[in-house]
Amino acid sequence: MMTMTTRTSRTHRIRTGIAAAACTALACGTLAAGALSPTPAWADQNSCEIGKTNYITSTPWTEDALGMTTVRSLADGEGIIVAVVDSGVDTNNPHLAGDAVLPGVNLAGDNVQDGRTDNYGHGTVVAGIIAARKIEGSSLMGIAPKATILPVRVYNSIDNSSSHSQGGPSPDVLADGIRYAADHGAQIINISQSTVAPSGTLQLAVQYAQAKGSLVVSSAGNRNTSSSTQDGLRYPAAWKDVLGVAAADTSFHASSDSISGEQVDILAPGESVLSTIPRGVDCVFSAESASSSYATAYASGVAALVAQRHPDENALQWLQRIEASGNRPDPDARDDNRGWGQINPYGAITITLANGMRGPGSTQYEPYTPPRTQQTQHLKVEATMHSDGTVSAVLAVVGAAAILVIITLIALRIAKDAKHSADE
Repeated sequence: MMTMTTRTSRTHRIRTGIAAAACTALACGTLAAGALSPTPAWADQNSCEIGKTNYITSTPWTEDALGMTTVRSLADGEGIIVAVVDSGVDTNNPHLAGDAVLPGVNLAGDNVQDGRTDNYGHGTVVAGIIAARKIEGSSLMGIAPKATILPVRVYNSIDNSSSHSQGGPSPDVLADGIRYAADHGAQIINISQSTVAPSGTLQLAVQYAQAKGSLVVSSAGNRNTSSSTQDGLRYPAAWKDVLGVAAADTSFHASSDSISGEQVDILAPGESVLSTIPRGVDCVFSAESASSSYATAYASGVAALVAQRHPDENALQWLQRIEASGNRPDPDARDDNRGWGQINPYGAITITLANGMRGPGSTQYEPYTPPRTQQTQHLKVEATMHSDGTVSAVLAVVGAAAILVIITLIALRIAKDAKHSADE
């Protein structure tokens, strides 16, 4: 059976004390300890212990990098439903309590009632990046802090003990999750997962969601957890009109941990990200290498802001806003590492969609056409002398005719003047 892999890097080295504490709290590996790597500058040694009430107060680097203070004055995601098709979302975290998370659904095949349980932790991290509510004593706030999360639980856990992650949902279960999300009003569908092999069932589900008006946002692939470490297409990100997201490091450069390829549409933060931990509060994740799972969540949060700000536009227009506004050296070019550039929330919200936009093409607007270089051409006419003297003869006749015309005009003028004098 083809399996999906989540995009959380498992290769982080964590301190012995943290690993021991985590093993006790996590029943020795229910949630991959490597996925919960803290950064010493932000957190103490117990910051990533599940069930530990830990508040991080340092401002995450992503706030300034994405200009979130200004962005949130324009949009906060209110009224937008973002489906997190993942391992579930733990609503015991105070950032995700109250109206932040809908009941959702459990499609994992175990005895969990709905989508509000997360035994693995991945979905809770993703949900926190997107829509964590602001609480007292914590610096964490989601990209779209008033968006509503729809948890679609498609797997219980993933085995990280081998060279790459194994387990996760089958393409059929993931497809069911995508259809559920579309049927239950999700404007944005976050899929922080990918596979190297395309599935017809999965593709049909993506197309179904798109036909329902949803924007599907998917991981472009993560090298450390993929069944293949080679760059190349990953699905669903590679399919038409899916926003494929690669991970950036803290310098906002494309990380080598992220898979490159034609499926990359935009670059978003994926390293040292602050988010929510199950049955706890705050944690810094992927401190030593970038994860495209988390980058995908940032992109989904931005998509929620765009959808709120532009409710009369469709998912394709939201997609074009995000791509066209990406920060890149050449406005007319993308590449396989960063797609259309660094994600730019303010630009995505404020850009004007019109004919002649720079960047990605659109079926609705005429593409930008580079202006032609204006070249002045100087024409030089030269008479060629033939042996028969034709040109000379012609010029002589024309010259004589001109002289006769001039003489005639002078004669007529003299005659007119003489007649006028006689009349007087």
